[in-house]
Amino acid sequence: MLELFYMKYRLPKIIKQKMLKKKADIQFWKIFFVEGVLYLAVSFLAIISASELNKLTEAKKIYLPKTSLQDFFFGFLFIAFFILVFVVYRKTNKFKKTIYRGLFILAVFWGGVVILNLFLPVFGSVFIMGALIILWLKLSTVWVHDVLIILGLAGTAGFFGLGFTPPAVIVLLLVFSVYDFVAVYKTKHMVLMAKDMIEKGVVLGFIIPEKLTHLKDKLSRVKQQGDFMILGGGDVVFPALLAVSVIPSGFLKALIITLFTLAGVFFSKFLFLKHKEADGRSEPIPALPTISLFAIVGYLVTLFF
Repeated sequence: MLELFYMKYRLPKIIKQKMLKKKADIQFWKIFFVEGVLYLAVSFLAIISASELNKLTEAKKIYLPKTSLQDFFFGFLFIAFFILVFVVYRKTNKFKKTIYRGLFILAVFWGGVVILNLFLPVFGSVFIMGALIILWLKLSTVWVHDVLIILGLAGTAGFFGLGFTPPAVIVLLLVFSVYDFVAVYKTKHMVLMAKDMIEKGVVLGFIIPEKLTHLKDKLSRVKQQGDFMILGGGDVVFPALLAVSVIPSGFLKALIITLFTLAGVFFSKFLFLKHKEADGRSEPIPALPTISLFAIVGYLVTLFF
């Protein structure tokens, strides 16, 4: 009788649980694949562009300004304060969407032109970025948004990364990892900022769909707890800065840091999904601390080469 009860009630339940777990595992790898491709696209483009820029600077054909930590922090705090003011007064500013869009367009246009101009004439670079931005404004689809983010972040990391030494970037990673933790769990203003920008259809980071077919979806469908996940631009660009900063010492070192950072992206996504399973909700978590840890370990490994 006990065996019959097990066969009738327990066994189907166990099979169902295994099927659900298998489905969840497959879904995890699909999401990580998309996230990994987007991250690697930024990193490799940044490394390639930085290699070209480094050759030009060594040949004294161009001059790249050195960026001090003080200047970088001042610029970041100014931008963060500017955006935070709009978040706090999000119900009173009628022109916020226009301002968000303007900042987004300026950022991705500049970074995209920087990287494309290394391989194309200026006119061609401006034309491609202009066409993509028009598509973004008219179509407002996820795939166009992610392409613009790839070019914008890669150009920014490739240009500014050569102006930092690796220890300086490590300091940035540590400081902004603490900031990311506080902004998500303590003050929560990062969460408010993300929600506000998502509502306005402007996301300063990657939009990662749970299914590839959702790449064609409109940005208006993007919800934090819907069919999409968000990977902030800072979670990608700061580790890329570290990889670019070692370019003068060798391409292999940059590649090692990139691969370690990819492992950090993987582990961060794993923690996010485990966090979701624990409380039943897909609450935001700070991704930069985990990703930074792996990136710094990757840099320490390169010291043995």
